[in-house]
Amino acid sequence: MSTSRTSIDQRIAEWLFLLTFCVAAYFHGGGGWNQNSQFDLTRAIVERHTFAIDAYATNTGDRSFANGHVYANKAPALSFLAAIPYALIHAMFGAPQNTLALTVSAYVCTLFTVGLFAALIPALLYREARRRGVDARWAATIALTIAFATQLLPYSTLMMIGAPSGALMLIAITSRNDALAGFAAALAATMNYLCAPALVIIAISRGRLPRFIAGAIAPLGLLAIYQRLCFGSFFATSISTMDPRFVTKGAAMGVLRAPTLEALYGITISPYRGLFFFAPVLLLALIPLARERAILAISIVFIAFNVCFNGWDGGFGIGSRYLVPLIPLWGLALMKARPRSLVVALAAISFAINFTAVAVDPQPSATIPRPLTQYLLPLLVRGHFSPDVPITPPWSAATFTGHTSVNRMAHDEAIVFQRHAPGSLESEWSSFNLGEPLFGAGDTRSLIPIAVLMALGGAAILVKARRESRASAAIPPRSD
Repeated sequence: MSTSRTSIDQRIAEWLFLLTFCVAAYFHGGGGWNQNSQFDLTRAIVERHTFAIDAYATNTGDRSFANGHVYANKAPALSFLAAIPYALIHAMFGAPQNTLALTVSAYVCTLFTVGLFAALIPALLYREARRRGVDARWAATIALTIAFATQLLPYSTLMMIGAPSGALMLIAITSRNDALAGFAAALAATMNYLCAPALVIIAISRGRLPRFIAGAIAPLGLLAIYQRLCFGSFFATSISTMDPRFVTKGAAMGVLRAPTLEALYGITISPYRGLFFFAPVLLLALIPLARERAILAISIVFIAFNVCFNGWDGGFGIGSRYLVPLIPLWGLALMKARPRSLVVALAAISFAINFTAVAVDPQPSATIPRPLTQYLLPLLVRGHFSPDVPITPPWSAATFTGHTSVNRMAHDEAIVFQRHAPGSLESEWSSFNLGEPLFGAGDTRSLIPIAVLMALGGAAILVKARRESRASAAIPPRSD
């Protein structure tokens, strides 16, 4: 590939990164046990120089207990990374003095951790596809599909590990640098315990262990030290001491039991938490996935864990939350999916579903059997949903209204409306998009600016890629 062609590919990858980052920046999904737990650890590190979240324990139910202290029941790396932007915020403005300031702080930390990793994914996919000989237009099409037509879109607006751990595994698989691959895979495991088996699989598939291991030492060492300080052993995870409410008697590690067909159906095609229901375009990645051996092995591990996990539904959320880290990897397989016309058609449907989710609420109540048709679409279209739809109290059809940004749970409460009454500023703005200050909270017109940006940005990328494909096709083959 010529230098000019490489430069054009670099430019397209940069545009993919910028567009995805801007979309992630436009939305903030609001509070919840998972993201509050992650952010509580970040706050504890910066504000109190401790790993214990004692001072913030009432903000979340995702807790572990050890040595008389309360800890986040998550692997710590995402919170560690979020401490970097939060330390800057804290240095400039001090600790947040009210809930609205706390929400803005959480938004900034989410953007510069989860949002950054999410933005890397389409750029990395495009560059890897081009290295594998995929034409530029199709490589850009699939990169945009993975970014905006899968659950990566709604989960890029929440401080959760799905998008960042998936991005890190993608780096580990595609990087030509063994040390960087080892560092990325180990950081993914330090962020998401389920990525630990993936670390081993990637190391074996690469076959050049010394430099890979050298890169992995620092993140794994940091995790071991964290676990020793918090839970008394280098090998004791936060899962081993988590809230008894999440533990099943007789289950392995308290959470793993025999697989069930209910869980397999639930995480794949069900309208409740089905990965393929909320992103049907991913179905077309399954056949070419067989040729991606490392990714296939990682996928089997993730799916096997999910169908055996006592909390397989993932609580409040869109689709199968525990399978989200696989989506960037499946993007490599989707590059080979055929027919392309069917890929594009399913991508359009998948985009509509996931844009609805990110616009309305990425975290529907776990009690809603069909969140897309019973909750998300009614809210987007009508601004309310039926009171007959089961929803976890004190969530209710009377208090969760509006066309956009419906999540009312703030970052300083473990139960919605526990601290902030319905209709209060704190509640109304716990989730938001950047168009709502102009048009009003919950107004569908707030989606116009980002819809225009996505349409124009996506079109510009595809036009640039199409020209690159034509230029590449016009270059005569080299004669040796």
